[in-house]
Amino acid sequence: MTPGNCSAFLFDDVRVEPGTFQAFKAGTAIQLEPKALRLLLFLIENRGRLIEKEEILDAIWNGANVTENALTREIGKLRKILGDDPKAPKYIQTVHTRGYRFIAELAEANGAGTPASAVVEDMEAPPESFRAAQPVVVEPPLAFEGTTAKRTHSYRLITIITIVIGLVTIGGLVLWKKRAATIPPPPPSLAANAVAVLPFKTSVAGEEYLGFEIADALVTRLGNSTKVSVSPITAALHYGQRSQDPRTIGSLMKVDYVLYGEIDRTRQHLSISLIRVRDGVALLAESYDEKFDDIFRLEDSLCAKVLNSLLVTLDHEETQGLQRRYTENQQAYETFLKAHFFMNKLTPADNDKSIDYFQHAIALDPKYAMAYAGLSDSYMRLVRSGRAPADYVPKSRAAVMKALELDETVAYAHSMLGRIAFLYDWDFPRAEREYARARELNPNLVHAWYGSYLLTMNRVAEAEAEQQKFEAFLPFATGSGLSQHFYLTGQYDRVVDLMNRKLEASPNFAPSHEWLGLAYEQQRRGPQAIEEFQKAIALSNGVEGLGSLGHVYAISGKKDEAQKILQKIDELGKRLYLSPYQKAVVYAGLGQNDQALSELEKAYNQRSLSPASLRFDPRLNGLRSEPRFRDFTRRVGLPS
Repeated sequence: MTPGNCSAFLFDDVRVEPGTFQAFKAGTAIQLEPKALRLLLFLIENRGRLIEKEEILDAIWNGANVTENALTREIGKLRKILGDDPKAPKYIQTVHTRGYRFIAELAEANGAGTPASAVVEDMEAPPESFRAAQPVVVEPPLAFEGTTAKRTHSYRLITIITIVIGLVTIGGLVLWKKRAATIPPPPPSLAANAVAVLPFKTSVAGEEYLGFEIADALVTRLGNSTKVSVSPITAALHYGQRSQDPRTIGSLMKVDYVLYGEIDRTRQHLSISLIRVRDGVALLAESYDEKFDDIFRLEDSLCAKVLNSLLVTLDHEETQGLQRRYTENQQAYETFLKAHFFMNKLTPADNDKSIDYFQHAIALDPKYAMAYAGLSDSYMRLVRSGRAPADYVPKSRAAVMKALELDETVAYAHSMLGRIAFLYDWDFPRAEREYARARELNPNLVHAWYGSYLLTMNRVAEAEAEQQKFEAFLPFATGSGLSQHFYLTGQYDRVVDLMNRKLEASPNFAPSHEWLGLAYEQQRRGPQAIEEFQKAIALSNGVEGLGSLGHVYAISGKKDEAQKILQKIDELGKRLYLSPYQKAVVYAGLGQNDQALSELEKAYNQRSLSPASLRFDPRLNGLRSEPRFRDFTRRVGLPS
């Protein structure tokens, strides 16, 4: 970035001016030494990019014989003055053993400016452009003969300078007012009613899906209103498992209202309640006989009752969204609900059930676009079952293309197509277009997948913001794109904190144990890393964690154990698909770079190589200086 037209960089309450070589926090000038301010400007110029320590030392110290400790001290000074916590950085992120990355969201003020890379000639003094910009100092005249005329001349000069300063100030105020008048005011904020919908209880064995999915459908429908803020069903499910009363659950979830109910299909009976959390007052409490032969009418009726109880009215567009259906076939819709229910249980056996149910829903309604999109998603989840991408990606692609052929406005389908373009085609422009279209149709979709794309593009701050949005929306989802983001950007303490919280809720989810182990490894906590990898292997029957265990053995000097892991990968690979990436990281740990690069190429050819991992996985750092590695990343189209 070359800020030639930027007079100031703005982030939070900080303003940094390249042209005047000054910085301000909350309107007060920051007392920064020239070298520290030069370093801050250099980080800002290269924002979002990992800057290696050697590059920073060359740029700031200009070849002087200093150690990395000098850089560490200057970073420490910046963090202290800016109020940045190294354990939870907002501005300067440390990438362990490698360098630093400026991650704050920036705004720029336009005007004449000077690139920070060009302004400093003397490393210990302000740049020439700064010295030339200093105000003229009028020294008092000396007391000797003829001082009266000279004093009069000095007074005139002071008067002229004062007038000029006043005119400049007035002109600046006029210009500021004109600019302010052209900036549109922020949209008025709408007071949203925060609602949690708990899974409806069911009395018939085997129909748990119905209570869960009706609640989920209500979340989706109510979410079409800008006047209602609805928590995702997974969050409600997490709290609901505590067997606490709805009002207590509402307090824990920090919502205003809780909606819950019970379905008894054998007696054709339904009860529904909506309570206000702060005082327990029931805004809606009805119990009545309800035929379940029209599930659409049932959902419409429930939505209308809730919105009426909250005194919420919908505009025309919101009403259309509330009434949107992707099929009119009752049986197909209920089959879709079953498929969605089993897909979200995340076990291989349940995912197989979801595929069967999606296919059945499509058989009942061949024009059911949403069912095709769901089928595409279920196929992609076969990655956790030891299936080769060649087995499921073509099926997933065919399903999502059919969904879009039937209905181009299905956001879910665009997000799936974006995921395929990103992970398997490495067609990054196509991925960007599909994610953008999905977000246009439904802003609540694809935050995690889009975050991975942004990270690969080295748009690190944007990527973390997307992952944080997804984490806030689904805080109790077992998988976590945010933990992967933290790991790949060197924030290992945050990985440990997040994964321990996830494992407390879902202790048997193998990928969480592997990500925790990876963070432990980078923290040089080898025994704990090995323990977590072994748990991941046991819980996944070897699909997760083998390569990671082999890598930590290799870097710990246990080369025989690492070689045994390579043999296990080969043996297991006769029954299940394991990505060559697992062998690549073991070879990288052993320092056998040629073998590691060969396995990376195999993983890419088999479409089981993550672009973000190739770019940022610290276990590959020993390969990055290899000409063959650089040539490989260029050939596969990894952004520079």
